[in-house]
Amino acid sequence: GGTFGATPAGGTDYKQRKARLCEVFDFDPGKKGRAYSKGNRQKVALIAALATDAELYLFDEPTSGLDPLMEAVFRRETLAAVERGATVLLSSHILSEVEALCHRVSIIRAGRIVDGGTLDSLRHLTRTEVSFAADGVDPRALGELDAVHDLTADGGRVKFGADSDRIAEVLPLLGALGVQGLIITPPSLEELFLRHYGDTSLPGGPDAGPAHRRHLLGARGRG
Repeated sequence: GGTFGATPAGGTDYKQRKARLCEVFDFDPGKKGRAYSKGNRQKVALIAALATDAELYLFDEPTSGLDPLMEAVFRRETLAAVERGATVLLSSHILSEVEALCHRVSIIRAGRIVDGGTLDSLRHLTRTEVSFAADGVDPRALGELDAVHDLTADGGRVKFGADSDRIAEVLPLLGALGVQGLIITPPSLEELFLRHYGDTSLPGGPDAGPAHRRHLLGARGRG
């Protein structure tokens, strides 16, 4: 992690923020550095960064080595920094982390950005999954809609994918059919990520070597 546009460390406010962060991250600064685990070394970096009153925070794989409880603490403290007016730039392989923290996302593949935008705009590029109970329902009319794809009936449920920006065209027919047990699952960032990396025609596809590093770059700020 790193900070830009920061006020100098060492003042009273900095010391108070550092003490509070040590408490919330459950970190004992009295231990010798050589005894720190990977998780504790990561906490040192995060506490040092977040204790600084910065305009811009840069985090690269910030939760590596942290347990789920400490991951939640990092997310909470990061969002608090944004509420204070800071901007956060986050590089991570953890899709749920980026989705929870960032307003805008860029997908980087083989050293170049292959897609980017707000989370809402990226979700429109994938399909929304829809399913409902098959009992007493003839779903064939759904298959006639251009917005519906891969309509199947299996295990007592009807399932299909719908273009996310055209889901409103599908809902009236679902209501007319009187479907029960309706489940609508919006597309996730993971689906978009896998869509790009499932394309073997581009560098960094499924069989790419370690040189083709894949990750997400997310940003969040007020306004």
